[in-house]
Amino acid sequence: MATTLVRGRHVLVRAELDGTSRLLSNGAVAHENGVVTDVGAFNDLRRRYPDARVIGNGRQFLIPGLVNAHHHGRGVTGFQMGQPDGPLELWIQRGMGRRPLDPRLMTLYTIMQMIRSGTTTVMFNQSSGPADGTIPEAAATLDAFVEAGMRVAFSVAFRNQCTVVYGDDETFFSGLPHDLADSIRRIVRATDHPFDEYLGLTRGFAKQHAGSDSVRILLSPQNYQWADEETLGRIGDAARTEGFGIHTHLVETAYQRRYAERLHGGQTPAHRLREVGFLGPGVSIAHGVWLTRDDIGILADTRTAVSHNPSSNLRLHSGIAPVLDMLGGGITVGQGTDSNAINDDDDMLQEMGLTLRLHRPVGIDNPPITAHQVIHMATLGGAELTMFGGEIGSLEVGRRADMALIDWDRISSPVLDSELDILDVLLGRARAKDIDTVIIAGDAVLEDRAFTQLDEDGIREEIREALKGPLPPEVAERRRISIEMAPYIRRFYSDWDVPIGPFYQYNSVS
Repeated sequence: MATTLVRGRHVLVRAELDGTSRLLSNGAVAHENGVVTDVGAFNDLRRRYPDARVIGNGRQFLIPGLVNAHHHGRGVTGFQMGQPDGPLELWIQRGMGRRPLDPRLMTLYTIMQMIRSGTTTVMFNQSSGPADGTIPEAAATLDAFVEAGMRVAFSVAFRNQCTVVYGDDETFFSGLPHDLADSIRRIVRATDHPFDEYLGLTRGFAKQHAGSDSVRILLSPQNYQWADEETLGRIGDAARTEGFGIHTHLVETAYQRRYAERLHGGQTPAHRLREVGFLGPGVSIAHGVWLTRDDIGILADTRTAVSHNPSSNLRLHSGIAPVLDMLGGGITVGQGTDSNAINDDDDMLQEMGLTLRLHRPVGIDNPPITAHQVIHMATLGGAELTMFGGEIGSLEVGRRADMALIDWDRISSPVLDSELDILDVLLGRARAKDIDTVIIAGDAVLEDRAFTQLDEDGIREEIREALKGPLPPEVAERRRISIEMAPYIRRFYSDWDVPIGPFYQYNSVS
């Protein structure tokens, strides 16, 4: 394959946590066979590669491809499909009333949204669902990523307990009206998936995609409270002996932290996961909103990483994760949208802008998070979480040629002071609408704001056709059940003593 040059008025080669990020003016990146082969001043590279194709007009900002470190890829979001925002424990149950959508279409739609915001790699966690549909849905999802040419760290979520509330299922069901209990039992039992079958499913996908440059297969217990400790220990053992990464949720809400503390004499979920040998390199958690200071030390000591998902945490009433403490403690942190971005659009640039503005402690002398740290999270940090560490996340020689060109003229119009930190400007002003071109493994999958391998209009029309018409009766029934469940779920948690007040409770570190 011939050499291609991608040029930019500004080129971010590598984002560093300490602010020493490597930036070039009027620079370029050369790539061949999907790998970066040279980086430097555009004029120098043009002389070295006179016959190379040139992408970029010299007025754009070239950045490494962004990494979405936590996503469920629902495509058309739950909110759009009738699942209103609310506290996670109620919101999950309302999700039972979502319309079904073909997994290929669902995945292609969310892929398009991510690529449009410069995302080239995603941690994709397929949520638990009916057991008989797990393999077809997972296969169709993975096929969609291959079709779109996007990198993915893929896992299927596993759970075997606490399916409705954080407690024994049958004890909770026994307190429901008889008809409602029978209905929810039928729904829950349809999702039963024995662990050995789940492990075999994961091994099968790993074998199928062995040697792939673009696919990583991970194990994923859905959360501490959703899998028993024996199974969590087995997952940790399997990951170490078979080379799997692990991705899970952890203390997304205060109720999830209280679940472990009530069972284990005040021990948090992070303490329990350390005890069963679950945590370690190659393990990442999503959210971490309710980590304690001791928990942060545990994650740092075990080299367990975290994905930060601020929009989702706000939309689902979970709080604000202690990201500054995580970074200060040496934890690798990534950035994700959790398929719940603030505008239902998986705009990673906007999500990064939210992170930049959210973590600003009160007081003159309390340093806020920096743009350099946020971009590191969304590039090199995410590379580690997705098991592509050392391969993506920067535009250095030897890395995969994953990158995005951003329209700097739009960002800087009508005026921009030259003394501003250029990365502050990038995160403060850039959005998906400013992305011009996205390159993955050397292939321009989006060029001049148009997809080169996907029929965007056709996919949108297929989705409109699939979702038009009245709500199917079985979906309407599940929606009715989910609404009827809400007061009983509220009653279950009524004495759980979650921190409240004196006004709003945001800061969770204790």
